[in-house]
Amino acid sequence: MASFQVSDEALSNQCEEAISRLQELKINFLAIDFDKTIVDVHTHGQWKGSAHELSTHVRPLFQHLISAAIGADIKVAVVTFSPQCGQIKDVLEIALPESSNSIVVRGRDRTWSYVGAGSKDGKQSHMASAVEEIESMHEKLDISKNTTLLIDDDVNNIKVALLDGVRAVWLNPNKSHNLLKDIQALV
Repeated sequence: MASFQVSDEALSNQCEEAISRLQELKINFLAIDFDKTIVDVHTHGQWKGSAHELSTHVRPLFQHLISAAIGADIKVAVVTFSPQCGQIKDVLEIALPESSNSIVVRGRDRTWSYVGAGSKDGKQSHMASAVEEIESMHEKLDISKNTTLLIDDDVNNIKVALLDGVRAVWLNPNKSHNLLKDIQALV
């Protein structure tokens, strides 16, 4: 399998263009899966190594995309089925030192709950809980299903989001470079 390589500067520019597209679509909230999405491995919620070791698996694509999103005032959350939220926060701090404090993490760590009337399937409750936290910190911000984009490698989570009226883009873990084209193609 051929590796797809692009310069850091080119990747940064492509991510800026993708974020511009999200702004055109009035997306103000980006929810991103962790395992096999932000990182190129699946931890199965049981990563035994250090956060530093796991941070070496962060896809450069997401370092640029998340930084560009936050720079454009698009709110970002990591939505995961992993219970290792502390370790994920540590990884984000290493990989995105200037942005990590702005990123909400929702996983299966029992530190949050969602009691709203929305769907609890897939990543829907994770996103809804993250939105509640973000909106509590930004009084005038209004995040809705219409202004949300989920990026995930799990087709089921994508289907659930789409059926619930949330825009979603599937990340093919073996062709992650296609993500930016898929974002550009959103309507």
